[in-house]
Amino acid sequence: MIPKGAAGIDHLATRMVTGLLPKAADAYMAADIGLLAGLVRLVAQDFDRAAEVLMSDIEAAAAIFREAAPHVDDEVLKRRMADAAASRPPGLRIETLNAHADVAVRVLIDLHAAVEEARDAGAGWAPALDRTLWAFLDAYVAKRAYDSAF
Repeated sequence: MIPKGAAGIDHLATRMVTGLLPKAADAYMAADIGLLAGLVRLVAQDFDRAAEVLMSDIEAAAAIFREAAPHVDDEVLKRRMADAAASRPPGLRIETLNAHADVAVRVLIDLHAAVEEARDAGAGWAPALDRTLWAFLDAYVAKRAYDSAF
């Protein structure tokens, strides 16, 4: 096991740039090695943050589901929200967290559609919840931003 995964992956990228790039046979190969090294560095960032990002998505979605539940009339959607809010991932492997977060996000998308319909119909509670959902989506994107010159 690599005890410091992101640093280990970053060292691989550095090795590509310092060891392989100078030996590239032509400009195309040099550009390809440089691009691959950059992509490997992005993988290191995802490796480092994946569990925290996915767990924060799951927890934030659960909070939204609890907030929205009193306003949702669709019983099937309400049950899906309650199930997603109550559910916890059975483990911390990234594949497991990803699958769990995917379920929460699918329910969140359906909730967002229902909230927008309610907003358009004039439901007084809907605009605030719509802003909450958009804030979740803004945070979702921001947490996945890369620190990169690409």
